[in-house]
Amino acid sequence: MKNKFTTLAIISVFFLGNTIFKAQDSKEILELKGKLASAKNDKEKHQKILLIIDEYGKQGKLDSMLVYNNEAILNAKKMNDKEEMGRLNLFLSQIYLQKADIVNYEKHVNEAENLLSDSKNYNNIGFLNFSIAGLNAIKKNHAKATTYYKKNIQLFEEGKKIDRKYIMLGYQGLFASNIIQSNFTDGYIASNKYIDFVKKYEPDQLPTAFMLLGSFYSSAKDYSKAINAYTNSIAHSKNEQFSYLNKAFLGLCYSEIKQLDSAKLYTNQAFEYFKNGNNAIALGSIYYSYATIYKQENKLELAEEYMKKALAIAPEKDIANSKLSYQSKLNEIILEQLSQNYNGNETERKAKLESLLQNLKEISEKIRKTDTFLSQELEITNYENLSKVYEILGNYEQALVYHKKYIEKKEKTYGLDKMKEFSKAQSNYELNEQKALIKLQEETKRIQLQKEIELKALRFEFEKKQAAAKTAEERERLLLEEDAKRKEIELTYTYQRKAAEQKYIQERKFAKTVQEKKDAIAKAELENSKTQKNMWAIGAGLSILLLGFAGYSYNQKRKDNKKIAEEKQKSDDLLLNILPYEVAEELKEKGKTSAKHFDEVSVLFTDFVNFTANSERIGVQEVLNELNICFTEFDRIMDKYGLEKIKTIGDAYLAVSGLPVSNDLHAKNAVNAGLEILSYIQQRKKDNPNALDIRIGIHSGPVIAGIVGVKKFAYDIWGDTVNTAARMEQNSSSGRVNISEATYQLIKDDFTFEHRGRIETKGKGAMDMYFVNQL
Repeated sequence: MKNKFTTLAIISVFFLGNTIFKAQDSKEILELKGKLASAKNDKEKHQKILLIIDEYGKQGKLDSMLVYNNEAILNAKKMNDKEEMGRLNLFLSQIYLQKADIVNYEKHVNEAENLLSDSKNYNNIGFLNFSIAGLNAIKKNHAKATTYYKKNIQLFEEGKKIDRKYIMLGYQGLFASNIIQSNFTDGYIASNKYIDFVKKYEPDQLPTAFMLLGSFYSSAKDYSKAINAYTNSIAHSKNEQFSYLNKAFLGLCYSEIKQLDSAKLYTNQAFEYFKNGNNAIALGSIYYSYATIYKQENKLELAEEYMKKALAIAPEKDIANSKLSYQSKLNEIILEQLSQNYNGNETERKAKLESLLQNLKEISEKIRKTDTFLSQELEITNYENLSKVYEILGNYEQALVYHKKYIEKKEKTYGLDKMKEFSKAQSNYELNEQKALIKLQEETKRIQLQKEIELKALRFEFEKKQAAAKTAEERERLLLEEDAKRKEIELTYTYQRKAAEQKYIQERKFAKTVQEKKDAIAKAELENSKTQKNMWAIGAGLSILLLGFAGYSYNQKRKDNKKIAEEKQKSDDLLLNILPYEVAEELKEKGKTSAKHFDEVSVLFTDFVNFTANSERIGVQEVLNELNICFTEFDRIMDKYGLEKIKTIGDAYLAVSGLPVSNDLHAKNAVNAGLEILSYIQQRKKDNPNALDIRIGIHSGPVIAGIVGVKKFAYDIWGDTVNTAARMEQNSSSGRVNISEATYQLIKDDFTFEHRGRIETKGKGAMDMYFVNQL
């Protein structure tokens, strides 16, 4: 099968977004229209119109969205709000895009560009850049599209205040654009950047990211990796419709590698889910998958039947040109039937071949006239089919003409040199990634081994001191002293491990930058003449020679300065023991750091229940050992969810999410960390009868963070947010995570809760509190 549906999937998901998954009709429309009718002023009226547009958007009612979007533009004009008029024109352009009305799409993008020409709102600028890029991608102006996708990424790198969704769409656009052009090498590089960004900043978008990655590998005919990507998309998705669409794509992949049992399994599952729905894109892909499977089984009548079903539900006009793709697939199946032993008479067969030839010519003409992008596989297949039909009809001259076109287009898209280049880029990336990972693992093992040696030496030293101790008081003092030193060692090596991981991340970024420069040089070489290529080669040779000499000098110098480097490393490691990496780097670079204000963080407090009473019941040493074990696990959990540990105060543990690097998911990460701590403590109580109960409190808000003191300085946080988080912990219950109203508002769609009502707190008065339910 020629996988024309891959491009159709990419276009649908990327350009149409989640609108392909329609929600159920909302009951709020009439209520919103009633509120609109009673609006007291233009500003209130505007807010109500936007809510109506949003509600119609959830229902996928594009015509209703158009009506109210135009009304919103008129209202914004009445308020003399040029910025809002520009933004609404961009929304209007997206509606026309979904209706495949490219003329009006372009008109409103251009209108928005005029209105936002002097805008200082980076979100509107980001939306505009994305829309201009999309318009140029559709019109096959790929160079200009790439420029505008990169503009959003540049704004992010410059630290401009822009919604990260526009950055993600910039990366996604670069990736999708390369897939559509069958630029496999550039697409592979772009895919890694896109996935890395989504994992770090927009993890909720991983299902879409992995779906597009699966489409990329499908288009490159690497079906095992495509299957892996689609499976990952399902694993990360919370949207049933999205998951079942992935299953339809899995069915296509398995049919390609002739694992037809698996192909049928996934296609059947997808069909059962979508068969009674109104999702034409999903159902069309399922019929396409069935046709592919039956064609593999040589059940051509069934294959034809399913492609006709797909054609019947395909829209007459859409941005993905799905009707054209379906018709091409049907032609392929009919040609296969006419090429085999035909049951009818020869006259009838010839008439059907003539009809098929006419259809193939019409598709060729549509491809020629289409000024928006199409699947390159569609053109390849059409040339191949034309060649075969002419050959069967005995017109060998025309058969040769189209066979040459077929070979040329296929070579351009999937040529050996192109696929070798893609394979090489993929291998180099994966090899370098593996090397860096092994290096990190070895460094982590070395740090762990060194920590264990120091802990054993400490134990040996204090066993000797305990043996020499003459009183119970002296032995207890020694136990506390040993525990404090053990914690100090643990902390030291925790920061060393963090530093190693940070170094690994930085080296990956550096390697990517180097590779980008190499790729740029390679492209320049391909575009230059042979003479220029030779000059570049000479230059490259001289560069290698100079780099070799520089490498030799560097090695000599490194040997000479080994002791200095070791001392510097010790100093750096010591600094990382007490400060976050970013703060330590600032201190090293500038010689000082200043306190910083963070608008939005989430502070987490934990405290063990009845700690003092437990110390008296089971003994100080046993309780301190338990505390050390638990805090060590808490440190691991903080690392997992990106929280910064601030300090321990006796049996209390303080950490914060969202600094020193801001993170939009700070509240969600803090709650996930708190829930994992509860799970750990519950398991610990099953394993150890002396395990401690815990309560946890979380509050979100602004804090000040910085270094305290000059001697034995420490990184700390201040502000009312910290005090409120402490009140959340004090008013929590054993085995529960208690959060404030502020935190609840940030995560109310991500978890389930138990509203506790308003509870009196010391110094804060009555406050709304919520228990977060464990998953």
